[in-house]
Amino acid sequence: MCAKRESKGNKNTVRSKKKRSSPRRKKPKVLLNSKYVCILCASIVFFCAVLLGTTFLLNGGGDSSVGSNGGTVQEGNIASLSAPEKEVGKAAGKSGCGTKPSIASSGANGSAKSGNGAGAGTALGSAAGNAGSGEGNANVGNANDANVGRENLGKENGSYADGSGKNASGGHGAAVNTAQGVASVQKPHGPDGGIQETRPKFNIPPAKNAAKLAFVIDDGGMSVANVKKYTALPFPITVAVLPGLPHTAECAALVRRDGKELMLHQPMQAKNLGINPGPGAITPDMDSWAIQQVIEKNLGELGPGVKGFNNHEGSLITEDKLKMTFIIDLAMQKGLYFLDSRTTGQTQARQAALELDTHIIERNAPFLDNAVNREEMLAEIYKGLEVANRAGFAVIIGHVDKSAAILPRLLEDMYPELVAKGYVFTTPSRL
Repeated sequence: MCAKRESKGNKNTVRSKKKRSSPRRKKPKVLLNSKYVCILCASIVFFCAVLLGTTFLLNGGGDSSVGSNGGTVQEGNIASLSAPEKEVGKAAGKSGCGTKPSIASSGANGSAKSGNGAGAGTALGSAAGNAGSGEGNANVGNANDANVGRENLGKENGSYADGSGKNASGGHGAAVNTAQGVASVQKPHGPDGGIQETRPKFNIPPAKNAAKLAFVIDDGGMSVANVKKYTALPFPITVAVLPGLPHTAECAALVRRDGKELMLHQPMQAKNLGINPGPGAITPDMDSWAIQQVIEKNLGELGPGVKGFNNHEGSLITEDKLKMTFIIDLAMQKGLYFLDSRTTGQTQARQAALELDTHIIERNAPFLDNAVNREEMLAEIYKGLEVANRAGFAVIIGHVDKSAAILPRLLEDMYPELVAKGYVFTTPSRL
């Protein structure tokens, strides 16, 4: 019995050994799979490290920083910026700065603590730090790029190019393309940042045969400041200065200095004897000698450079053919033109000129400022354009002090469109 029990015990022992030996055969397979997993993980880690290292090297190394408070723009990078650009950079520095390429982003609305302004998204600076402001980016770095809200300015050593081939853009700003060292700036006008087509402000008809416009502004001599509004206009214009006024000489000197055409605005008696034409006037009782003395005195007061003269008031004189014959003859002797302002429909100036076998210049368009408001002045200018297209030229007269608050600005606004339509600005001496 003992032997059998032992035998059974041995059998049991053998069986148990067999059962325990089964798992030991599978262990080598488990160890083999673990090695593959380790190798795979190590490969992934190595690949990621290589990728990160490559990216780091391509970006030029260094730290990129985006601050939320207390950031400062390095002074060494903004030394060559102008005062306004420095102020923008310093203000933007409160939100963060970097001396290497950095990335700053914000939400749709933007904030003072983010890198970009409203809807700006992500902006990359090339060799320049990226500092955010509430409205747009301020990129201040080695290339001295200032990317400021609504308008981006690229500047390096005084030129608008950094040669980086990068585009930088602000919140609603214009793109500055510095590819190949050439910067092109586009200023957006539309809500989508694109350029809106400029629409004409005025309903100007095309010029026929390069129609000429000669604007003459009468009554200079009272205000130097008002005369300056006309002499500052960017096209040829004629200013007629009255004699004997507080600032006659100063106004005449200003017209000469600014390169405009100077004319004597010669006072003459009106048919309404109650109207005082002012100092230096030609009156009905004057003979030819007295008329000559008055005109020469007035010309001397204005100084050199006078090209001609026209009548101030003067309907009583211009209707007198004898007096007008002498006045036009005197103008011819002095090498001056006479412009008839046509203050009366019965003027004899043209007939007097025909008898002298010469010609004069006449106002052939309406006065601009009988009514002093922009709409009616504009309507008179349109009438002048019709005359110019019909006759080849228009002599259009306004008055210095009467319309100084409106007419100079109106003419300046119309000038580019008039030129674009083919009109030529000139003076009476060139007609």
